[in-house]
Amino acid sequence: MKDDKDIEKFYPPEDATEAIRNLSAEQKRRLTAVAKRRAWFAGDPEGLLHDAIASTAEGKRRWNRSVDIVRHLDKVMQSITSNAARRRKVAADKREELSTREEWRDEEPSTEAALVAREFREEQHAKAIELCGDDWEVQLLVEGLLNNSTPEELVELFGSKTSYETVRRRMNRKIENYRAKGDNR
Repeated sequence: MKDDKDIEKFYPPEDATEAIRNLSAEQKRRLTAVAKRRAWFAGDPEGLLHDAIASTAEGKRRWNRSVDIVRHLDKVMQSITSNAARRRKVAADKREELSTREEWRDEEPSTEAALVAREFREEQHAKAIELCGDDWEVQLLVEGLLNNSTPEELVELFGSKTSYETVRRRMNRKIENYRAKGDNR
């Protein structure tokens, strides 16, 4: 059971359900746009938003009192897509390993180098996302770049070239600020 201090940090599921019911038209529009952007990596935007709302209403994903409901649902969708991407990556790695083993039946492939390389990529990915801070649009752009998305795909993701370039400039400013501070993560 969670301690009392932990419980005080989060709204109960009933409050989250009520907040979701009382979303304004603008908040619903923002959530729909966020779902479309997040689902670009995972698939169905309506299903993604539904999963985020359902898991919050059921208490599986707790709503922290320090953020508004839209931000909370955005982070839940980010978590859902991240977990889905991680599962796809693991499945792809297993398929690749099986394929390699079939090709090299006489030899056992060395996975140590592959594991080290994957761990390095995951660390770099986490550092890149960390540098974005709370700017979810920059996080989304970085995720797209790390997933080798083309500029055309990213423009489509952000809805317009202007939106894409605005987020790209914010990302570049964050990078420049970190470099100016001597932070070479």
